[in-house]
Amino acid sequence: MPARAWNLKRLRAESSYWRSCILITAAHLDLFGWIGKQEKSPRALTTHFGGSAAGWEIFLNALCSMGLMQKRGGKYANGAFAARCLSRGGATSLLPAYDAWNIWGGLASALTLGKRPAMQRPFVSDRRKAERLLHSLDVDAREIATYLIEKLPLSRSRTLLDVGGGLGTFSVAFCRHYPNLRATLVEHPHVLPLVRRAVADAGMAKKVQIVGADFSRDALPQGFDTVFVSNVLHAHGVAVNHSLLRKLQRCLNPKGQLIVRDVFMNRQRTAPEWGTLFSVLLLLHTPQGRCYTLDEIHAWLRQAGFSRIRGPFRSSPLPFDPDSILIATKTARDNQSN
Repeated sequence: MPARAWNLKRLRAESSYWRSCILITAAHLDLFGWIGKQEKSPRALTTHFGGSAAGWEIFLNALCSMGLMQKRGGKYANGAFAARCLSRGGATSLLPAYDAWNIWGGLASALTLGKRPAMQRPFVSDRRKAERLLHSLDVDAREIATYLIEKLPLSRSRTLLDVGGGLGTFSVAFCRHYPNLRATLVEHPHVLPLVRRAVADAGMAKKVQIVGADFSRDALPQGFDTVFVSNVLHAHGVAVNHSLLRKLQRCLNPKGQLIVRDVFMNRQRTAPEWGTLFSVLLLLHTPQGRCYTLDEIHAWLRQAGFSRIRGPFRSSPLPFDPDSILIATKTARDNQSN
């Protein structure tokens, strides 16, 4: 292939969003789940979803060309991949992308006007979208937890504080694995009912206590052997993270450990690629959030009174998990002063 043609092919591939829009729209409508193991005609979709049979036929034909649907005569069925991964709630992880669709359209304005949202989206701004995002994160966390348990030094811990723990996926997994462990999960009051329901549904309400607090501002409970902070720092600015880490240091018992799970950038903030792209999303969703370098977080930990910083190491080998782990110990001199 001539160089110019190859360059154009790559340019079009990098900038293409048609396939993404079609897929996440189907996920938003729960099209794959609704079809299930049956075959449906465009007229049946019109009856259920509304619209016109002609419009649905055009849409379904596109899904067929993408390998997600199969056409048999005038009816459509889920393809093998869609049946395996996208039906029965499998498309949950795609819903936050649909919810952020319009926000991405404002990227140029955000850059040229220098304006960021006044509050964190969607956790504080929209409970429905927050629920969809939390359930999406829960799907991934359930798989990640299996690997994470083997990597974290929790066998001697009796109490754990999970800050910004979402639906409690990791707290539940840790407490199930370690029968003597009890967890306290802190989440924003806006999503507290969702968290309580998820922990109760997991049958772990007696082992995982739920506390509602804005951990960037409110006081946090103290007396813990371990504090676990997963994907929290990137949602906040430098000053908030400084304050939060100092606060978490005071939450720990003598010689307690802080476990930080997040995406750590290189010194130039140009890698890993996922972190650079995610930082753009944070530009649109948070007042000051971005992904931070390993050097930045190391400095914050030392200033907050932590030592013996171990890591980073990958939190799991899963391809959809870009995160790494740092483990820091509360310093002896601060144990005496506190």
